[in-house]
Amino acid sequence: MNTNDTKLLNLHICASNGAADLADIAKVVTPEPTKTWWPIPHNRLIDEFQRQAAEGGLEIVQSQHTLARGGLRYFGLFQVKGINRRHGDDVGTVIGLRNSHDKAFAASICAGDAPFVCTNLIFSNEITLGRKHTTFILRDLAETIAKAIGRLGSHWSSQDDRVDAYRERSLTNAEAHDLIIRSYRAGAIGSTHISKVAEQWHTPEHDDFSLRNGWSLYNAFTNVYRGNLASLNKRSDALHGVLDLAFGLN
Repeated sequence: MNTNDTKLLNLHICASNGAADLADIAKVVTPEPTKTWWPIPHNRLIDEFQRQAAEGGLEIVQSQHTLARGGLRYFGLFQVKGINRRHGDDVGTVIGLRNSHDKAFAASICAGDAPFVCTNLIFSNEITLGRKHTTFILRDLAETIAKAIGRLGSHWSSQDDRVDAYRERSLTNAEAHDLIIRSYRAGAIGSTHISKVAEQWHTPEHDDFSLRNGWSLYNAFTNVYRGNLASLNKRSDALHGVLDLAFGLN
């Protein structure tokens, strides 16, 4: 993203997941560690991420946080500046952070994109910060996050290539319908979302996606993904797998 860009994304987290502020997160009690599992406090993870992001030259423009399952699970979104992108004028750069105290998933960080014209959001390149929260995870947390942020840096170059390829690929309605079904079969959407994606393709919520190309279809999917952070990574990967292959990126 152009570092002079002052546009802000209107990030939204599904209210049912429990939007929270940092004070709420600091009150969450971290479970006692065991011999094989050492949980990371949510606020410790956030603090280390923010510190390493700043040291890596990234400016956090805005952030939103949510707690689920009584505080056992944390999800965070951080819009950042400091990454030069060809599509910095119309696509926002977002980093996702998640953590769990119920062993549902390991702490991880992932790269995200969101068009400035809407609240659509999609993730890719998830990096696990520790497959198992072992004894030394807290000692090594700063270094682990710093390395993860460094690895994410290469993501946005390939993501800009993806945006270009999607925009250059014209689609007929028949081709779009076929890709919607293929994406459903790949697990990118559930059966109840097929008609919703098709509706967004035929009558997009935003004029920016009125062109009949792969980018418009892509955002028809991301429109339907809104508010479901828990499954966003998995579905994003499935969608990229189908569309990248169809548009010549694999």
